[in-house]
Amino acid sequence: MKSIIFTVMLIITTTASISQVNCYIYPEGSPERQACELCDEAIKHPQGSKTSQLLFDKAIAVGPKFAWAYYEKSVPYFKRGFLLEGLEILNEAIQLKPLDYLCYRAYWYWQYRNYKLCIQDLETYYNMPKAFIQFTPGGEKDMRIILGLAYARTGDYKKGIKTIKDCLKTYDSEDDFGFADYHSLGMLYVKDKQYDNAINALEKQLLINKDIADTYYYLGLAHLKKNNKTKALNYFQKGFKKLKDEGRYRNTNAGFYVYPSDFEEVLITLKSD
Repeated sequence: MKSIIFTVMLIITTTASISQVNCYIYPEGSPERQACELCDEAIKHPQGSKTSQLLFDKAIAVGPKFAWAYYEKSVPYFKRGFLLEGLEILNEAIQLKPLDYLCYRAYWYWQYRNYKLCIQDLETYYNMPKAFIQFTPGGEKDMRIILGLAYARTGDYKKGIKTIKDCLKTYDSEDDFGFADYHSLGMLYVKDKQYDNAINALEKQLLINKDIADTYYYLGLAHLKKNNKTKALNYFQKGFKKLKDEGRYRNTNAGFYVYPSDFEEVLITLKSD
């Protein structure tokens, strides 16, 4: 059931980020209507193509207050690594409709590891009266989880933990949890040296999704710090095996990553004891 829910959520979220605006809500002949219709035509072409970009330019020229045109024009710049160019365009959309596009800019700050600007945008967004739940473009993480991870990346683990816990409390049931939410929480508990809390969160993670290799690593680390070497070794071995599984869950936007060398190093140490 959870995999079906996640798939539906992914489709809805992804579609929502690229779907067209209903042009009929604007008066016929208005600049917004004309811009919207040009954008409708633009998205029929491959994203980032010359044809689509020129149509977005036309849309912006006739409807300079139509935010969606700026947003759609900016997307291929971000995806191709042109952050500054993308920001220059997206900033125009944010000036017009900050509620709709502020989280998208925060996401790209996160991707490019500018955690302070990511935090600034997300704090601004969540302080807005009409802020609503938003997800990363792929739909895999609540942006409040990203905010918590961004705090952690600046070294404030406690604030990161609180932010993620506060986010999870808003869900009606654990069926609403993302496939890596408990992993994010447990990982930060490990980094904050709260090992019992970490074990509790990471064991819950395994009940939801046992295919994240890093979860086993952090469980192993928590048990190792508690001097439970047998359990630690077991989790490290499972995680190292899972890391080699091509079908494992990749945990996009994890914030902190575990590499084969991390497993190898700790396994060598434990086996030599």
